[in-house]
Amino acid sequence: MTEHTRAGIDTNYLKKLRDPQRSFLEKAVGVKFAKEFLFKKGNHLFIVGNTGSGKTQKGYFVIDWLKHTENQIWISTAKSKEILPLLCMGKKVRIIIPKGAEFGLEEHTDGGWGPLQDPPEIIEVEYAREAWDAIHPPEYDQSRHKLHNWINIFEFRDTITERKGVRSQWMIELFESLAIRTRSGSMPPIFPCSIYLDEAQWLLAGARITKDGDRIKNSSIVIENVLEMRSAGCRFVMFAQSYKNIPPAIRENMLNTILCRGARVEGEENESLSYHCRLKPGPSGYDPSQGKFIHADGTSFPAVSPWYFPLYPMDEDDRRWIKKIRLNYGRKHGEENPQKEPEEECFPELGRFSAMAIKPEEQEPTINRWQSEGVSTDGL
Repeated sequence: MTEHTRAGIDTNYLKKLRDPQRSFLEKAVGVKFAKEFLFKKGNHLFIVGNTGSGKTQKGYFVIDWLKHTENQIWISTAKSKEILPLLCMGKKVRIIIPKGAEFGLEEHTDGGWGPLQDPPEIIEVEYAREAWDAIHPPEYDQSRHKLHNWINIFEFRDTITERKGVRSQWMIELFESLAIRTRSGSMPPIFPCSIYLDEAQWLLAGARITKDGDRIKNSSIVIENVLEMRSAGCRFVMFAQSYKNIPPAIRENMLNTILCRGARVEGEENESLSYHCRLKPGPSGYDPSQGKFIHADGTSFPAVSPWYFPLYPMDEDDRRWIKKIRLNYGRKHGEENPQKEPEEECFPELGRFSAMAIKPEEQEPTINRWQSEGVSTDGL
């Protein structure tokens, strides 16, 4: 029996890892990381650090470990080229967008900008609840071993208008349906899964971020449905610039934490994290490649000095390729049809009878004494 087997780490999983990852799991700290985080389904993670501290890079790092054992679902923030390193993870990629939205990727060649060669799959869904059905299901090898060959991206933030709260309602429906369909047993086979929410405050805004009552209420609805998903094997990885940028109800359930540059946690907020913030060197002096992983029991790796995280994409050819790619966001889901809007303004009080009204372009012009033929109204 090998050391890996005695440590309880599946050899099939080890074969899928890169050499540095396998070497790390040979150490005691690596075994703890695997048993208490990687293989503990639904074990949430909070990544905290200021702007430019490498939070998104550390999210890629987590995907690099979990992509072989769980469905990966990345909720895009539409930041510049944020999703492109996900196309370089050695997995197939499916991008899910709302119906009616315009979104695409282009590549720059000697001939100028053109369609991306071998593009990711893009799937449209009409309603938020259908996004879960659009996630690519696990595949199986000849021995019926489950294979997680896909990374799924929810491209919602810049493909849905926020006019009249359309985007907020979409996200609420997305998470409500996740919980409701799981309880009813009508969810597709997406579990176990990891859901990544970068810049989490855009969805889970607490009172520190906004005083908008509706937005805070929306956050509460989302939080209520997020917290109960852990038992189903649904893991959330959330990113924020400050420990207090998301409401207490959610951050207190983020059992694991990566402290990045600029992370600061006070003792009354979380004594365990506060201790690590006070150490020298502490997060205030980290560079973007550094961070510290804090387990649920308050222990960390490394114990004092920071951990160095790799830069993604890891392949230099992939980094050069990304520089030649651009993301195009066009018309948003929920935007009004410019011909439809005047009709709604003309007949709002008619309700369900508005369809019976004569549309403006179909009405015959009315002649009155102020606009009779040959009489000018200029200057009135």
